[in-house]
Parts: sequence; structure tokens; C-alpha cells
Amino acid sequence: MSARWEAAAGVAVRSAWVPLLLALQACGGPEPAPEDAREPGVEGPAAAPLIDPAAVDVQEVFVLSDGEASRARLRQPRDLAFDAAGRLYVLDFEAPDHQQIVAFDATGSFAYRFGERDDRADRVGASDQLAVTPWNYVMFVDMIDNALTSFLTMGTYVSSAGLSGVGMSVLSIPEYGQFYLKKWDPARRRAYVVHMQLPVDSVAMVYEVRLPPDQSVRKDARDVSFLTATDPNGRLYVAFDDVYQVRVLDRTGATVRVVRSSRPAVAKSPREMEAERQRLLARLEAQVGDVSDSLLQDAAQPDSLFPLVEELAVDPSGRLWVRTHRPERASGSVYDVFNEQGQLISWVAVPATVRQTTFSPAGRLYVIDERDPDRPTIVGYDVTLGAATGALEAAEGQSPES
Repeated sequence: MSARWEAAAGVAVRSAWVPLLLALQACGGPEPAPEDAREPGVEGPAAAPLIDPAAVDVQEVFVLSDGEASRARLRQPRDLAFDAAGRLYVLDFEAPDHQQIVAFDATGSFAYRFGERDDRADRVGASDQLAVTPWNYVMFVDMIDNALTSFLTMGTYVSSAGLSGVGMSVLSIPEYGQFYLKKWDPARRRAYVVHMQLPVDSVAMVYEVRLPPDQSVRKDARDVSFLTATDPNGRLYVAFDDVYQVRVLDRTGATVRVVRSSRPAVAKSPREMEAERQRLLARLEAQVGDVSDSLLQDAAQPDSLFPLVEELAVDPSGRLWVRTHRPERASGSVYDVFNEQGQLISWVAVPATVRQTTFSPAGRLYVIDERDPDRPTIVGYDVTLGAATGALEAAEGQSPES
């Protein structure tokens, strides 16, 4: 672990979330297992997709209007999620003092806002992810106060509970009062996921999700840069951004399957490295308080490779969408879409520069589009994967746990 983690551990409480930003530098992920040492359920490098990508139809069917965005005072949406009724919640934060959660109805009309400064807006600040649970809670980690904060979906404040270690994000699972919490433990120098349950004001831990016994926890979870998602059954998906490997874990932490691709990493050019360093430094300077310039400069050093995996998302039907970096595309974003057996169905290209992804209850794809970084917007797409071939029909008919 680099010395900057040691330095970050001594930063004042109100800047305790600096280690999260230092994780913008990936330290490398686990090496792919040898061909003869793969564990049961592991899918090898994807060959051809089950559906020809040329047969995939993507139609833009929703764009949040300027008028509704203005009514909501939307500036820099960071994350978005739906509740079961189809209402959309957007986490909106812009340094230094604009912070809110905004709700839109199913038509895209502004409904209401909450979490502003006069009702604990500091609990919204410096957060990048939120979870909307099936039991009508909106939950997120306040990185400045290092607290787990909850509202009802109607906007009523519930609680804010301080966390041990450093909280990062909340992941929803179906059972009432239960959720996953991703954390960083400075003492153990590693990131991990814990299964939690209500009451929120006591943040009771049920257990820490274990990784397979043949893998080093310090190796696989040594950095906060790993990505996570959950599916409608509450299974946990974990991936590092520097190797194309997505591990699917059940509630006990047992591996259900591992999805891999042989796609190679792509190096950034010196110009791309410097442009990214300047962007990261500007963001850190805007969001972090009393932190030394040398620490900020160190934290703003980008990784030399583009991330192979940029985001994980699971749609209501249980399909895994892996947003990937495709250097051959000058614009837009690409998802590899896998079925529950870990087989590549196809890949889906959207014209947006995607920051975050979610799905409506009906399965429509919604993204935060940053083609204009000063005015990100919310776009919805209907994606039709094309007629199922015999191979796809046979694959979809298998048991997910087979």
C-alpha cells in the first residue's frame, strides 16, 4: 500500500473521505487464474456474442427537459435510482454548497427535493452514490461526516449514523431492513463489504462478506477502487477496473460464477494523462478542505491505463451490464451484456458519455450523460437485443445456479 494512504489516515475528521479520492489510482487487480486452475462456475474469455450487435436496437426515448431540470435546480447529478413505483431519485452535488436529492415522477416532471442545507444538506455533500431500497428508504454515505444517512422516499429525514472505518457506498438488497455497505478500513488497509441491517441508527453488522478462501483478501480488496453492484436476488457483484473479471457472490460470500473477458488494457497517452491529472486536481481542490498541496498533487496522479471495467449494473431481469472502455470508439459508451449464466449476450452502444447507469422497474436504461460536462443531463433508452437465436434460447432456459 502506498505511503499516501498512511498520510491520508492522519487527515482531520472533516476530510476523512480523502482516502476515497486517492483510490482514483488503481494499484492493479488479481491476475487471471491459469486455465487449468479455474474454479467451478467460471466463464472463460468471451468469444462471439449470442446476438449479433448489429441486431441490437437502441432508441432514445427520454431526455430530462431543460424546464424540469431548471425547476429542480439540477446542476451536477452524481447518481440516480428508481423506486418500485417508477419515481426517479437523483443525487445532485456541486461544490461548495449545492447539495440535494431530487425526485421526478414517471413522466420526468419534477416532484420534490430534500436534503438541502436547511435540513441536513451536509449529509448529502461529497456523496457520489445513493441506493433506493425496496422498503422505501433513500440511503447514502456522507463522506465528509463519515455517516450512513437515510431518508424515506417521500423526503422525510430518518437518521444519520456515524461509521467505524470509512464508509463509501450503500447497495440495496430485497429483504426489509437489510443492505450491503462498502467500507475502507485504514487500520487493516483494505476495502471490504459488510451485510447490514436496521435499525439504521445503530448500523448493526450481520457479517462481513468473505472472499473465496483461495484468494488473498489483502490482494483482492487492497484498494477502494473495486466496483460493486447487486441484482434483484441480492447477489453481490465485484470487479476491479484494471482487469476484466466480475465475481458474483451469494449472501454467504460463496462464488456463484466469475465472468471474464480477454480484452487487453489500453495505455493512456501523455496528453490524456495530463488532462486527467488536471481534472482530478481541480475536483480535489474544490471538494477537499484542509489537505496539503503535496497530498492533493499525489492523489491527482492518474493511472497509466484506461479502466477495463468502468461500471457494473444489473437490470430487473438479472442481466449484468458491464460498461467498458472501447478505444476504437471516438464517442459514446459501450456495455457488454451478460445473462445469468455469465454468457455474453451482446454489446450495446449508446451515444451518451455515461457517468452513472440505472434501470427503471420496467427495464428501461437510464444514464447521466456528460457529453456537456458543465450541464449533464438524464437520458433514457429502450434497448431491444434482437431476436433470440436457438443458442440464446437454450442458454436463457438454464438454471441460474447451474
